[in-house]
Amino acid sequence: MAEHVPLNEAHKRRLLSNARHADQLLSEIEAILDAAESRSIFPKFRLDVSPAQARLIRNHVTRIREHLGRALRAVGVHHEGPSLGALHSIRVTLAFIRVAAQEMAPRYLRGYGQLPEWASSHLQGLTSELEGLLDNLDRSLAEDAGADLRSRLDRLAETAEVEWLRLLEEIISRHGLAELRPRLANLVERLESHHYEIALFGRVNTGKSSLLNRLLGTTVLPVGVTPVTAVPTRLVWGAVPRLTVSFADRRVEQYALEELPEFVTEERNPSNRKAVARIIAELPAERLQNGLVFVDTPGLGSLAAAGAAETLAYLPHCDLGVLLVSAVSPLNEEDLTTLRALYEAGIPAMVLLSKADLLSPDELRCAVSYTAGQIRSALPIEPRVHAVSALGSHAALLDKWAEQEIAPLYARHRDLLADSLRRKAQLLGGATAAALEVRLHSAVSAPERDRLIAAEAHLRQTAGQLEEARSAALRAADQVRRLAAPALDAAAEAWAADLSSGERRQGNPLTAEAVSRLAAASAAEIYQAVTTLARDLAASLNAAAQALRRDDAPAESELLAALGPMPPFDLRADPLPVKRPLLRWPRRLAVLRLRRKLSRAVGPHLEQAFTAYSRLIGNWVSESFAELRRRFDAHAEPYRAQLAVLVERQTVSPEQREALRADLERLRRGALAGGSPWRAAGEG
Repeated sequence: MAEHVPLNEAHKRRLLSNARHADQLLSEIEAILDAAESRSIFPKFRLDVSPAQARLIRNHVTRIREHLGRALRAVGVHHEGPSLGALHSIRVTLAFIRVAAQEMAPRYLRGYGQLPEWASSHLQGLTSELEGLLDNLDRSLAEDAGADLRSRLDRLAETAEVEWLRLLEEIISRHGLAELRPRLANLVERLESHHYEIALFGRVNTGKSSLLNRLLGTTVLPVGVTPVTAVPTRLVWGAVPRLTVSFADRRVEQYALEELPEFVTEERNPSNRKAVARIIAELPAERLQNGLVFVDTPGLGSLAAAGAAETLAYLPHCDLGVLLVSAVSPLNEEDLTTLRALYEAGIPAMVLLSKADLLSPDELRCAVSYTAGQIRSALPIEPRVHAVSALGSHAALLDKWAEQEIAPLYARHRDLLADSLRRKAQLLGGATAAALEVRLHSAVSAPERDRLIAAEAHLRQTAGQLEEARSAALRAADQVRRLAAPALDAAAEAWAADLSSGERRQGNPLTAEAVSRLAAASAAEIYQAVTTLARDLAASLNAAAQALRRDDAPAESELLAALGPMPPFDLRADPLPVKRPLLRWPRRLAVLRLRRKLSRAVGPHLEQAFTAYSRLIGNWVSESFAELRRRFDAHAEPYRAQLAVLVERQTVSPEQREALRADLERLRRGALAGGSPWRAAGEG
């Protein structure tokens, strides 16, 4: 038998190239079959292949590949395998889809002619909806092993909660209820961790970091700076101090605890340019034992718009919310919004008045009583209010709170965690049953279908108006910086009118009033536009709920509550002295002279004041619209999903109907058997 002489490298490269091309062509055949069978709204191929032919083609493609592979290996040609990961490539493709979606926005179509007003809102709403769906998918893919919920549940010890979540996972997967998977993934993560998370919320500079450092006996959290980067910091027990940082590109790196400021402070990580997704700080602190975790969330307020959004997004992970309010500043709308969000998420809350060392004991008692009264009058809750301080001279206050409220949690944290998970699983079970009911009763009459289509279009249009109104409000806020010149005109007119009155004054307070009125009028116009939008959003959600025959539409007040008070205009200028000789001039000339005098005296100051006010209003607009969108989307997303089912699925096959009924019955039996925390509709 002749000895085989191995092929040279040139032969191998050529064979490998031809084989790769042949395999690519086989993939194109599979892609043609997939495209013909797909539900694409722009199909490329007509489906003229019978099921038997499709099976024959796929079987032969598999045989051809296997034969080609064996033949290549026999002559010593081997492929090293792919260098690109599918998940990475899919996320990159999603980024390109996002670009395509963004370019459907009206501003990219202006060069093609004037768009009708209705089409502009429709397309802007479509862009917003697509971006939201893409963000949800990308966020789910970014979670480590987040998609493999079944295997993660199988690794957990058998409990009633795990059995219930396994049932929900099966039903959600079978019926394609993608909108419910993030909530399910969060519950699985909580079961895996066994941690009871206590999150501290509050405005910037309320002392969250200082208080946590004092409570845990550490200096790990940076103080004396404004940590407004949008990343909550989890503090967990660990025998060896270390910092674990997860990035948006799925990298996970270990650092020394001292490097925490590199990732959580605006100074060293402005606007989260380092793309930090998650931070866990491990330290051997006694109060972190037995599964308790403390979370330092980004500060709320005008200095932390991005952080505020991330803080609100963190809420589903929280088991107990602790709101910090400075003892020397009253509770404001931002604080009430946080408490309201905790209440709506079914999360217990308490309030701490920080910096208690700045008040006397009597003043502190009054502040605690006043704060509790404010909460009772604004919300249907009555959280406990405690006064605390991070200073050693008042450490007894913090120790008292820790002893009364935190110490009991160590013995009960597993039961409390189970209660927290049970509440959230109850809501998820109800949402799953509601989604199945919608699909079961999805056959609709033509008039009802038209009504559903109109409700869907209305939701899309108002979503588009939200983005358009945000852009308009930001432009209006930017125009405020240009009010210095008209403010000088108004001040000069007011001063001239004051002089003409014949009264002798030592100053010109009317000039300051005229300037402030102009600023207030501009702010009121912006506030009115945003208020009108909030009412339109509420009306759109109400119309969708009515079309779906649901009774969970938010009250108009819920969306209006997203708008905090408009920041006040601060002139901080002393009135100028009045000089009587100016009365000898004609009114028009007197106004001109007075304007020149005001311009020299306070012109630069007015420009600075209006520039600063423009920034304040811009921050207010960004925060208000972020919260408006969060509240709107929280209701609109399930409405959209149900509308899509009802509009697209006019009929349900007998097999589908039977599967839906069977899964609804499984949910009901699971609840009645006590194996889940969810109760079927109508039960006690």
